[in-house]
This record gives sequence, C-alpha cells and structure tokens, in this order.
Amino acid sequence: MALRRILLLILVIAWLPTSSAAQPTITPPSQLDDGWRVGTLKDAKLDPAAIAELIEMIDVGRTVPNVHALLIESQGRLVFERYWPGEDRKMRTELGLVDHRPTTLHDIRSVSKSITSLLLGIALGRSADGSVNRPITGFFPNRSGLDKRLDQVTLHHVLTMQAGLAWNETIVPYDDGNDFVKLLRSTDPIGFVLSKELRDPAGTKWNYNSGLTDLTAGAIQNLTGRLLTQFADEVLFGPLGIGEYEWWRPEAWPKNGIPSAGAGLRMRARDMAKFGSLVLHDGQWNGQQIVPKDWILQSTAPHVENRWGKYGYGYFWLNGKLISGHRTIVAAGWGDQRIFVLPEVGLVITFLAGNYENGGGEIADRITGRILRALRK
Repeated sequence: MALRRILLLILVIAWLPTSSAAQPTITPPSQLDDGWRVGTLKDAKLDPAAIAELIEMIDVGRTVPNVHALLIESQGRLVFERYWPGEDRKMRTELGLVDHRPTTLHDIRSVSKSITSLLLGIALGRSADGSVNRPITGFFPNRSGLDKRLDQVTLHHVLTMQAGLAWNETIVPYDDGNDFVKLLRSTDPIGFVLSKELRDPAGTKWNYNSGLTDLTAGAIQNLTGRLLTQFADEVLFGPLGIGEYEWWRPEAWPKNGIPSAGAGLRMRARDMAKFGSLVLHDGQWNGQQIVPKDWILQSTAPHVENRWGKYGYGYFWLNGKLISGHRTIVAAGWGDQRIFVLPEVGLVITFLAGNYENGGGEIADRITGRILRALRK
C-alpha cells in the first residue's frame, strides 16, 4: 500500500501546473559553418516568455509527445533551435532512445517529396511552363509497351497526384496489401508505377501516391543524364552547404537507379530548414538564386483544393491557412516531420518528431499556432 501511495503521489506531482517553476533558459542558435546567419527571438519579435512556455509544454510531453527538434527562421536568420531526446526510427528500424543534436541525422519521410519537387524545378529551368504539360511517357523514351492511355497523363497530373492510376496507399495499413510497400519490394520502381491501371481520367481525382514522386525522380535523371543524388549534390545540396545526409534506396531497387524520392531522405534539422528558407525567399539562399523563382511560385500554389485536410495540394507541397488565418506552405512527412513556411510574417518553422505509430499531423500544427501567438504586434 505504501508503494502505491508513493506512485500515486509521483503521478499527481507530474500533472501539477509548472508555471511557478523557473522557465527554461533560451539561448540563441550557435553560429556554425553551415551558411546559417543567426539571431534572437527579439529580432523576430517573438515573446521569449511565450516560447519558454512552449518549451515547457514539449519538455513535459503530454499534449505534444516525442518532439525531437524545433527550429525557427525569421527573415533569413535562425533565431531559435532546440532538441529533445526521444524514441526514433530509421525507416522501419527501431533506434531506441536517441539524444538528438544539431549533428543528428533524422528521417524526414515525405518531406523528401517536396525536395524532389525543387530538384525538378532546377532540372526544367526556363522550360518548366511547357514541360509540365508534356505526357509523362515522353520523359521515358526508352520504355516500351506502355499503355497508350498513359499519354493522357501529364507531368502536371503526376506532380499534383491526379494521374488517375490505381493506387492503394492510404486506405489500408502499410503491409503486404499496400501499393507503397509493393513498390519498395519491386525490382523496377519506375516500371511498377507505369504499369498500374489508369482507373480515372487524368486530372479528375486526387489520390495520394508516393510512387508518383519516384516517377518524377526518374524523369529528372532522364532529363539531366545524371543520377538523382549526383544532380542534387551539384545543384541543390552543395549550394546549400549540405554535405552529410543519407538517401535510402530499397534493397531490391537497381543500384544505379533512383533512391526513394518519396520518403527516403535523412537530414540534420538545420539542413532541412534550408529548404523552407528557399521557399520563403523565392528560391534564394544567402543571395544566390538556386531554384527558379517562377518554379517556387508554381510548385507551392494550391493546384488542387482541400485534398489534404485543410490544405490544398501543389507540386508535392501543401498550401492553405492555419486556424490563426495565416497562409502557410507546408512540406509534410509521416511521424510529424514538417516545414511550415509563413510568408506573411517572414517565418519558417521546422519540426522533427518520432510519432510514427499514428502518422502525426496535428501536433506540429498546434506548436506552430503557439509560435504565431507569441508574435508581438
């Protein structure tokens, strides 16, 4: 009985309000040799007391569990950066408790899709407007025996996930009956996607299909004549100062082919945040134009309305409004991996977590809402 009383007392104390306790100390991000200029919450007109309350909420972990990293950019400066230990995975491999730090690589899952979109914009260059209306089959001239009806499917349809292909990814669990799992086990990922039945007329129905991002990655390789990872290093990762990352390729896929463009990237949080900065600054990083401005505007626009909860869908980017009314552009990955770009207030909020069991989603939105409420008028 005495032991039970002690345990009960511990639980009660854990649930008591912590407002009377000393607030967490907030220190500015470190100035590292990674291209980021740093600043303070004061520079961003963010209330330090409100941010300290948010840190306490994450520390406790009840309403926002298993957060691993939170970064805030304001007008080109990294003004907040904090990490938390937590249970993590590397794809489906359990890593246990990880002490996350600025140097820690982390799965970014489907945020990989948004980065692939940026790579496509660079590959297309000035021809983007005309190229997105080309049939997707035109990007694979060496593929024979394709269904003639695929000529109706344009690159635009692929990028907006309106290709009309039969694809079952979000309705059933990620097991043997899921098309994404089947894709990862295929020996020819491009052929696997192109072989799917054209179930709906292209452009008439939105259906989440990670294979379409891999199809896009194959198109990039054919356009550039270089492996996707080589091209990324040359035109995007290199200029952003990203030297250490992992891009997972399923074991069954060809070694000289694409990696998993739909979900396979692992990155440091500070590097992941740079892609949000590119969008905020119309494709520029520290004054250098890396992604064409027109592509940033085109790819992040909501081409399909209200297809991801409250968000519209662009070219592998989400676009919509938060409860606060702020317009946001979002890159989203399974488990609460998020980049929120908020052009109206000049902020980018980058978020990493380990909520893979339920996919996450609302937690990052909730934290972003609290950050916006911390803005001083």
